[in-house]
Amino acid sequence: MTVYAEIDAACAAFAEQQHIPGLAAGIVQGGRLVHVTALGVADREARRRVEAGTAFRIASMTKNMTALAILSLRDRGKLQLDAPLEQYVPQFAAVKPATRDSAPVTLRHLLTHTAGFVTDDPWGDRVLGMNPAELDRVIATGHLFARPPGLAFEYSNLGYALLGRVLTNVSGEPYQAYMRRTFLEPLGMVGTTFDAPAAAKGDYAWGYRLDGDVWSRERIEPDGEVGAMGGLATTVPDYARYVAFLLDAWPARDDPESGPVRRSSVREMVLWHAPPFVPDPLPGARAPQPSAYGYGLTHSSDALLGMRIHHAGGLPGYGSHVLMLPERGWGVFAFGNRTYAPMSRLTLQIAEMLHEASPPLPVAPPSPALVRAIDAVVAAYASGRIEGGDRPFAVNFLLDTPARLRDAELASLRARLGEGRLERIEPVHALAGRFVLACAKGRLNGTIALSPEADSGIQKLILSAAGAD
Repeated sequence: MTVYAEIDAACAAFAEQQHIPGLAAGIVQGGRLVHVTALGVADREARRRVEAGTAFRIASMTKNMTALAILSLRDRGKLQLDAPLEQYVPQFAAVKPATRDSAPVTLRHLLTHTAGFVTDDPWGDRVLGMNPAELDRVIATGHLFARPPGLAFEYSNLGYALLGRVLTNVSGEPYQAYMRRTFLEPLGMVGTTFDAPAAAKGDYAWGYRLDGDVWSRERIEPDGEVGAMGGLATTVPDYARYVAFLLDAWPARDDPESGPVRRSSVREMVLWHAPPFVPDPLPGARAPQPSAYGYGLTHSSDALLGMRIHHAGGLPGYGSHVLMLPERGWGVFAFGNRTYAPMSRLTLQIAEMLHEASPPLPVAPPSPALVRAIDAVVAAYASGRIEGGDRPFAVNFLLDTPARLRDAELASLRARLGEGRLERIEPVHALAGRFVLACAKGRLNGTIALSPEADSGIQKLILSAAGAD
């Protein structure tokens, strides 16, 4: 059985376990959609099957596209992330701050869920169709703040609804139109829309809820003023194009820009812009990894998978999740048509299955400067003297630890380990890395960092013995 067949079986088991009528999942590798899983029904009453092109609502997975749209305007000099929100949404100037000494709410606060607004998932999920006047009333009369801005992460759909208003006001067109022109059309996402009622006229997955053993169809929340927080409906092939576009931002390189937003702005999205947290554990999964919110995406430092970028979506009738591994160029996403279906459990399982079936990541070759520096350390170990020959030392190196102390360290290590030869170099980047010497009685482990000068020298060197008697 191939890994894709195993993934199909895992998706089917998950759908049965979680009582999900219909499920669609996609895997992106190397910039293209390489596998689709489509199973179950998009319409329970008509028994219409889920196909690869069936549209699902992806809810809060919309947020990272909204965040990218804000960055696109920032990159064009149209707005500033640290400017007060009232500069772009004038009626916010009349909002009473959380405290008299509160900092102004900024766009960066909204992007990172640190504006101090109360968490509002159940409410936000039912007000996608607000009209502009209704959102104005919330701004003018609502009890918005749980705490002052900038103190803590608290997930806010209202914050992203306000970013939609910013997009409308700054771009001069409805945010849906700006998103279509900036992302959907350039990326060829022809089956993706904010207008779910219109999508429902075609191959559409109806949303369902299960109360006890009674199924019912959820109402379709219409497009409106809050859709920037979670209104998109899309298909597996369309969303794969978007995931491929995001993953193309890695690695950083000199190639010409080819996307609707520059690659550095995509990479900026995944930095830890909000306070870190440890997520609640998933049933049956590994211990949760340290995580933090960026702009519309969560970044987890995963001990097994490396940098893991992800975001969930949930609406009445729907659950969704996207998981990306930029260092590998992989993306996994899954859609289900049951209220708040926990699709993050499935995408993590699929990513771990792909990891288990794939060869290790190739190690980048060390830079010439790093090789030269490590060769000098190997020569010093062999001779017992830190000085001698063409040693590439930075100005601080022997000032921080005099040569006589370095020589004594080398002699002690040599006495414990015996002769050695370079076994491997593990670059961290061009100016730092780790290395191992295989010795007669163990191993010598080294960590090295070079200086930022034109002729980089060793500024830091840590040596340790392993496996010695």
